[in-house]
Amino acid sequence: MFGFGEHQEAMTATCPSCQSPMEDKGAHGIRMGGLTGLAGAAAGAVLGQLADEGEEAFEKKLAVQVFVCPQCREVSFKYHGGL
Repeated sequence: MFGFGEHQEAMTATCPSCQSPMEDKGAHGIRMGGLTGLAGAAAGAVLGQLADEGEEAFEKKLAVQVFVCPQCREVSFKYHGGL
């Protein structure tokens, strides 16, 4: 559910700016936190690849459906869950 570009069933949305139909770009995860700063750098230096995998347990992600308007380029998100 949180991978980049995962597609579920298509949803529809109308652009709030120009009222055109928006293109559904699928479900995406937006990272809201995790190991950053000195803690993340230290973990990366000491543990290498394991730090990247271990960070997944501490990350907070928001699952959203992404829509883009082909006319005015407005971007819209619909909340799926997370955090």
